Amino acid sequence: MSASKTAAVSGGQIEYTLAGEGPAVLVSHGTLGGYDQALAISHLFNRNKFRFVLVSRAGYLRSSSGIGQTSQQQARSFAELLDREGIATAAVVGLSGGAPAAIRFAQDFSDRCWSLVLLSAIVAAPEPMPAFFRIMIRFQDVMMRIDPLWRLVYKYGLAQLVRSNGLTPEQTNKILQDAYLRRVVQGIYWPITNASQRRAGVRLDHQQLNMLPDKPNYALKVPTFIGHAANDPLAPVAQAKRLATSLSKPEYEEFLDGGHLFFVVHSKQLVPRIEMFLAAHAPNSLD
Repeated sequence: MSASKTAAVSGGQIEYTLAGEGPAVLVSHGTLGGYDQALAISHLFNRNKFRFVLVSRAGYLRSSSGIGQTSQQQARSFAELLDREGIATAAVVGLSGGAPAAIRFAQDFSDRCWSLVLLSAIVAAPEPMPAFFRIMIRFQDVMMRIDPLWRLVYKYGLAQLVRSNGLTPEQTNKILQDAYLRRVVQGIYWPITNASQRRAGVRLDHQQLNMLPDKPNYALKVPTFIGHAANDPLAPVAQAKRLATSLSKPEYEEFLDGGHLFFVVHSKQLVPRIEMFLAAHAPNSLD
């Protein structure tokens, strides 16, 4: 795994690593992620064409909670990191719970954001949960302190974790038997092995997701690509569709299945489309 470093930004420090060559693409990872999860996902793409800026969002790993108490502050931390690295403009990829910060970056720094890609994105406030699920979330916060337990879950229960995200047993077996995709999936779930170092970030995510609008009405002026699965159990596809219809000429790709990990399940079909989209809008046109 690439070593990470930190940069001073407003409110503290942000952790990140860089990978690849080409126009910059910043990845805003999902809930219970980190720069390491973003790094794993970047392996789905051609890193000879794009330079990936892989961050730990506020409260995750070595990134200070103070850099992102709101989505606006998280977006600012992205912009300030780009400043530190001398990067004038970047595309931003928002995954799952990392979508609000990515959207905010595209809104607040549209002059520096040449494209926005949203995958399995949570773009509206979640529906009110029954009391039982609220209790389970509190229990989850307590359990995140016990890293040895989650290391056992990771070691012996990876297939169950994958299926819980809306994949069929057949899809789960297929990606776990593919050495390349298995490494990606292992990287996506690796963060649970030291979940205690990510609790603050998860709390911030829950707060900020609950503050999202009921309907995804965002003033987005940058070229936008939205990818989603119809059977996503965590991010309702209806909200992704609403966002797409509210924008001027977005690119929207919907897959019938694959759940919250559709971008891994259908990576052979999806990733080339995303790369074409990015290449078409990159500051220096790519062949």
